[in-house]
Amino acid sequence: FDSEEKMQMTAPVRSVGEISNNEKMQMTAPVRSVAAATAKETKISFVIGSKYNLKTVPKPKDKSVKIVKVDEHTMAAVTFAGPPPSDDRITKERDLILQTLEKEGIRAKSKETMVYGYHDPVVTPNFLRRNEVAVMVDGK
Repeated sequence: FDSEEKMQMTAPVRSVGEISNNEKMQMTAPVRSVAAATAKETKISFVIGSKYNLKTVPKPKDKSVKIVKVDEHTMAAVTFAGPPPSDDRITKERDLILQTLEKEGIRAKSKETMVYGYHDPVVTPNFLRRNEVAVMVDGK
């Protein structure tokens, strides 16, 4: 996001209790961000693998990081290559999605725009990097 504000992106996670023996978890991909007016309001989410559930997922060391289950949902998305998208690119891609949904008679469920980034190795050229911009839609 194009912002001068700093935002906490990640916090180390570890498991506590007998179940996991302080298991460490690798960085997850994709990382989902939900755009907001300011960086402080922006939500960053990490997708946790299916081998975990709410009881077995490693617990964050940072108490400000919350683990929540996200219910199943339907999204309309556009995928494109390049560096992490600017705010202008996100707006352009969201507008494209909304125009297509309107033509098809599909309703967007919320005003939130989700941006998915995939952690490609730093040596990956931009034309091979994958990004997605998405909106939730009525899944009926």
